[in-house]
Amino acid sequence: MAEITTDELPESLQTLFIEVERTKTPLTVIHEGKPLAIVYPATTETKYTATTETKRPPGGVMKGTGEILGDIVAPVDEPWKVLE
Repeated sequence: MAEITTDELPESLQTLFIEVERTKTPLTVIHEGKPLAIVYPATTETKYTATTETKRPPGGVMKGTGEILGDIVAPVDEPWKVLE
C-alpha cells in the first residue's frame, strides 16, 4: 500500500487519485506520522465502508421477545421510593 504525508498531498492530489484508480491499490494518507485516511479505488465489485465489519441487525429483530406482566395503564398503588 502506497503512503503519502499531508504535506505532500495538495500538489499531487489529482495525480494520486488517477494512480489509485489505475493500479487498484489503496493509498494511505499519513499526518504527523500516523495514518489519517485510506483512499480506495472506486469499483462496482467491492464497497469500502466503515460498517463492513460490524453490521447492524435488521429492524424488528427483537419483535415478539417482550412480555407484559401486568396492567401498564393503571396507576401504581404504592408510592415510588424515589419520590419520598
